[in-house]
Amino acid sequence: MSGYLGDLSPSQEQALKELREIFKDELLPQQDDHLLLQFLRTKKFDVKKTEGMFRRHLEFRKEFPEEYFAKEYQLPKNIAILRDLLLPPVLGYDKDGCPVRLVQVGRQDIKGGLCCFRPSEMPKYFVWFLDMDKEEMRKRSRETGVHIEKRTFIIDLEGLNLLHIYRRDVYEMALAFLKLYENNYPENFKVAFIINTPSFFHCLFNMFKPLLSENTCERLKIYGNSGWKEAILEHIEADLLPVTYGGTRTDPDGDPCCPSLVKILNPIPKELHLKNMNSLSEDDKNVRKITVGSRSKCNIHLKVDVPGSTVGWQVECPRYDIKMYLVYAEGSKHDMVTKPVTVRCDFGSETGCYLAERTGLYSLVLDNSYSIFREKQILCKVYVTAYTSKISHVFKTVLSENNNS
Repeated sequence: MSGYLGDLSPSQEQALKELREIFKDELLPQQDDHLLLQFLRTKKFDVKKTEGMFRRHLEFRKEFPEEYFAKEYQLPKNIAILRDLLLPPVLGYDKDGCPVRLVQVGRQDIKGGLCCFRPSEMPKYFVWFLDMDKEEMRKRSRETGVHIEKRTFIIDLEGLNLLHIYRRDVYEMALAFLKLYENNYPENFKVAFIINTPSFFHCLFNMFKPLLSENTCERLKIYGNSGWKEAILEHIEADLLPVTYGGTRTDPDGDPCCPSLVKILNPIPKELHLKNMNSLSEDDKNVRKITVGSRSKCNIHLKVDVPGSTVGWQVECPRYDIKMYLVYAEGSKHDMVTKPVTVRCDFGSETGCYLAERTGLYSLVLDNSYSIFREKQILCKVYVTAYTSKISHVFKTVLSENNNS
């Protein structure tokens, strides 16, 4: 038995039933049997191990709610401009109906790209990309009547050199993506063709291999400069692939590299680097300007009336830096529900959200208690979005601001 819905052994059916029963009061509509089976397969249908992994995934989804990232999340201004360049293009669908994305790593301006991203925002971009793909697969499933839950990747490393990757921030970004993907999107890709690998690739791969599951490693097809075109054509029709990748596809002008589809911007203009961007404007009526004194905190209160609402924020510190986190107030007790992050002037605005399962009062805390002498001028926009079955309503529910010494 394959372990997929409709092709389960009696023991696999029982494992699915047990897992569904464990989480029956916690599952959202999109967290269906297909998703539970993805987690079960990666743990070889061990219910106890799967329960632990899936419980951690539910905690992850409180910080990164799928409904929000798939439908409402707005990319920062500079990333939105680069969206078509940074987002790997969908070439079409392979012979099993899975979307095919082409990722050209070696030709991109990796160093310039990292200047456009705040490290704390990286997980949000990863989740946005992966959840957009999941939504696209759901749409495709509805259109074809065939359930699709896996991706196919072509990852081209031509042009990659040690100067690209011999950087701590590149290593940390790759590490963060692999951890997030393995822990929260198991069984989500069918095959990845990693082609044109440089001589140092296997040393690099061995650094990250311990993070990958056995199933993931089995689906990685690694090639040097030859042999990969024939392998790719076994999975993907030739008319979807650019000529340079073994197919028959060209641009309207006959260019075999299809630059209109596979876009490269190298170098990325410096005006798109975070330190040169200001995302919030005081002219925006929804933006508040707040002064937080030295050795002080400011609490921005928000009321959540509907369980499952999203609390969202965008905060900017034009000079210096300030710490920020979200707390839930229950009587005199305050429960910190997000990790503290530091909003820095050289990284533009900090955006975030939290899936609020409990109703009541939440406070976005701007913490300047560590600064002995400096007060900080802060620009911020906060909101609560409550999802209903038909429409999402946005409530601008900033109740008050409290400055606490």
